[in-house]
Amino acid sequence: MDELTTYSEDLFNRIIIATEANSTFPEEEFFNISSEILGEAGVLDDIEYHPFKNSRKGMRMDGFSYNQLEKSINIIVIKYTNHDQPEVITQTELDKLSRSAYRYLENINNDNFIDSLDETDHGRMVADSLKYLIEDANKFRIIVLTNNTLSKRIKSIKIDPIMDKTTSLEVWDLQRLQDIEESSSETEPFSVNFKELCVDGGLNALKATHEADSDVQSYLCVMPANVLSDLYDEYGQRLLESNVRTFLDFRSNVNKGIRRSLLMEPNNVFAFNNGLTVTASSIKTSNKNGQLLIEELENMQIVNGGQTTASIYFAKREKGGIQDNLFSEIDLKTISVQMKLSIIHDEEKSEEMKSKISAYANTQNNIQAADLVSNHPFHKKIETLSRRMTMPAGETGLPSKWFYERTRGQYNVKLRGFTPAQKRHYQTEFPPNQKFVKTDMAKFENTWRMNPHEVKKGAQANLKILGQKISLEFEKDEDNFKEPFYKDLIAKAILFKQSDLAIGKSNWYKENKGLKAEIVTYSIAFIRDKLLKRGLDINLDIIYNNQSLSDSLTEEIVEVARFMKGLITNAEFTLTSNPSEFCKKLESWKKIQELDYELQNLNMQSDVVSEMQKEEKLKDNKEEIKAGDQIADIEEIISIPIKEWEALHAYFSSRGLAESDIEISLTKLCIQLHQGKKVPTSRQAKKALEIRSKAYQEDFEF
Repeated sequence: MDELTTYSEDLFNRIIIATEANSTFPEEEFFNISSEILGEAGVLDDIEYHPFKNSRKGMRMDGFSYNQLEKSINIIVIKYTNHDQPEVITQTELDKLSRSAYRYLENINNDNFIDSLDETDHGRMVADSLKYLIEDANKFRIIVLTNNTLSKRIKSIKIDPIMDKTTSLEVWDLQRLQDIEESSSETEPFSVNFKELCVDGGLNALKATHEADSDVQSYLCVMPANVLSDLYDEYGQRLLESNVRTFLDFRSNVNKGIRRSLLMEPNNVFAFNNGLTVTASSIKTSNKNGQLLIEELENMQIVNGGQTTASIYFAKREKGGIQDNLFSEIDLKTISVQMKLSIIHDEEKSEEMKSKISAYANTQNNIQAADLVSNHPFHKKIETLSRRMTMPAGETGLPSKWFYERTRGQYNVKLRGFTPAQKRHYQTEFPPNQKFVKTDMAKFENTWRMNPHEVKKGAQANLKILGQKISLEFEKDEDNFKEPFYKDLIAKAILFKQSDLAIGKSNWYKENKGLKAEIVTYSIAFIRDKLLKRGLDINLDIIYNNQSLSDSLTEEIVEVARFMKGLITNAEFTLTSNPSEFCKKLESWKKIQELDYELQNLNMQSDVVSEMQKEEKLKDNKEEIKAGDQIADIEEIISIPIKEWEALHAYFSSRGLAESDIEISLTKLCIQLHQGKKVPTSRQAKKALEIRSKAYQEDFEF
């Protein structure tokens, strides 16, 4: 069996599991899984599922997103085949799909067509959103998602412009999805050919390091502004490392300065601008008349200089600013920016190195530590806890763990090397429906924090907003994010996921589907808001211990969701025909919070806790954290071989230290722990690990 067939079967099984767990249709789950893959890879951010078909007019649309960074409107259409063997998508099928999306976009300004649709129809809701975006947008992207493979007979993929804007057609088939998901890179792998882009046959460079076997090779380069603009036009946000994807538009003083320099002092842009900091996984160079030229870079990523890149790209495309009529006169061919390039050969170290380079290089606009998402200590902590902590058996009677996927594809990569029996065992320990990613975590946590308007700004945007808050909180007190936090996080995950499931199964929702993502987060936040105003809260301990919601809490959530659905689709209340946009605004959430509503279905003995009970829990958490730290330190001591502790003991003894000295006594104690004779206290364990670390910082070798 070839790798693509195996991947197709794995993908199909994931879709079936998700369909059964969420009571949805396979097409929707394929959309969710593939959009998660593309979102993690930086191809598409914040994709919303909005299925719409009009067979009579030949229109179709399954989802959309708007990329502020690229100023592109992205329309997604699906071609899903409901079996595990890949099929071939032909030119005819591709043309039909692209035309259906094309016709929809052509008609979004057709009032007669839009008025013919119900206010809750996905086609109308998306059209209402796009009306506000079209003027600002630079381009349209029609994206075909399919679990089939593109026919090799298809030689080119083209589409006519829509509304005189640049329009592209992209196909993400099974092979391409596999390539992204199985890539070790956080972004979509791609190759930049500077030999074709640059008039000199490559990018002028000077090698700054000379160690051939070094993990990182460095170069100083001169990047022509027109080449940088062309690169951004082709690759968009895929060119930018995840932590710099948020482009702070020309209202930022920095971006105004870049724009002013481009217009008024183009010859000084190189001198005035900090330039770019770039990483890549491999490089191809040549030498022309004694000048080193970079011909090709694999997996090029701008880790600092996103603003410079976007500013140069948009300078000739944006309205507003200093002297609008002069921006068209900017000649990017006469402008260059400096570029520091680092080639990181070691794939395992790549993400960590990029994070460090980014953190040290960013000086123009403040990049929060939380933006370095995958490698932030918070995410590493949650990942560690998820692998270690077994959940209560709950209703299933089977203990299991939740799997926190800190980096893309960890779960599936783990499964890929297993035999069928090993795979079954692993999926029993880590059930597929208990896997969650960073954006899921942010959705659960920020819903609990009663910020539903932030949740609805999109998965990546919400992660960034919450990440900045958590980064500050983590820095202030790391103890708040240990075992008790993780237990509560899992309870919040259960609260959100089972609420979503219950609402989807309710009769009133089945009769009038749509806006489930909005009503789930708003309903949970609304219930908690009403409880907190009474000095009460949702009992997370009960949810965690049972690994499920009570019937009474479920009933309350479904009823509140029904109320919320009616509320956000009531144009008299929202003052807009676009419920989705209404739900993204803070003032909307505040307006909803002011409404009177009586919770009627909760079991006050078990579903809720009082302020006094919460205070008692905080005291218990401190004791649990203390005990957990001791266990973690002892586990680490045990994980270090006894021979290493014996070597440390000999090392300190050779320095003339006495038996009573702490270095001698504690290394001996660690040896005795391995022998099953003695167990160190929490303080002793922590100090022993510090002594070991200090020894390595000196001249100890093992």
